[in-house]
Amino acid sequence: MKSIIETLEDSGSFTVFLEFVRIAGMEPMLRERGPFTVFVPTDEAFARVPKERMDELRQDPDKLLLIVSYHVVPGQFTSEDLKSLAAVRSSIGTEIVLRSSDRGITVNSVPIVESDAFCTNGICHAIASALVPPVVEIVPS
Repeated sequence: MKSIIETLEDSGSFTVFLEFVRIAGMEPMLRERGPFTVFVPTDEAFARVPKERMDELRQDPDKLLLIVSYHVVPGQFTSEDLKSLAAVRSSIGTEIVLRSSDRGITVNSVPIVESDAFCTNGICHAIASALVPPVVEIVPS
């Protein structure tokens, strides 16, 4: 079994999220500490974000720290655990709303597309789009 970082690197489907993790300075934490549950947007999810917005984010480590941290939940929650919870608290202290149905699990209305990638320091669930922390303004100013 590998760390969260190594698992995401090996997958090849999460290069943008990994880049954001590194810009935000969170790589050592997600490589060595834990356990964490990480809701990881796929590269496909980021492909739908306008290039200008992505470039803007790459230039703002503080905003990326906030965004990436919102995708990280202290503790290890499998998909089975998530089905019985209404919410989890992100590492920035804000709630992430969970819903479970016969179609699967959503995280703030975003579907989990692949679940339960076990790592030495936690677990990863791939999600169909990035989560937007309630404190981040998404409209360009």
